[in-house]
Amino acid sequence: MAARLSTILRAGAVAIAAAMAVAACTSPDRPSVQADTIVLPTPLRSHGPSVATTIGQLQAALTAAGGRLVEPVGGYRPSEPPSLLQLPRAVMRADLADPDDGYVVIYQAASSSAARERALELADHVASGFGQTNFSPDTQFSVSVLGDTVIFASWSRGRSADPDRAEAAFDAIAAVGEAVEVRK
Repeated sequence: MAARLSTILRAGAVAIAAAMAVAACTSPDRPSVQADTIVLPTPLRSHGPSVATTIGQLQAALTAAGGRLVEPVGGYRPSEPPSLLQLPRAVMRADLADPDDGYVVIYQAASSSAARERALELADHVASGFGQTNFSPDTQFSVSVLGDTVIFASWSRGRSADPDRAEAAFDAIAAVGEAVEVRK
């Protein structure tokens, strides 16, 4: 009985110490994030008008191709140039057999000219060796601009569980907006 009471008291002391450490890190006198720390934005859960319009056009294109656009269950973040890291973004997914296929990232830029600049930077980044590190060698990329949004998608025949369906979805997504060439 005494050993059990001692274990309970030790566990309580550890819990109190952990709570105090958390409180000390987030007190008003001490900010929880240092000024030089980069905080990455999470995917948007409520979409602004531009992103909602882009999602609607992507959905229409995929529906015409026999697919649909869904919100993914897990997170997804492709390799990106620094200029896109802080932009608000929405992540969607073409509903394909392979859960790693069909991701579409929609970035919200400040203006259509800024979206065009970011799309060119993204295309250059993806065309670079570093930008392709998380993709198989046969991956094809699509970068396009629709208003003040940048649309990014990729697909790989070799990694797809249903290559014909994945290619049709990729082609439908790539047809939305003004294409920006990605030279590999």
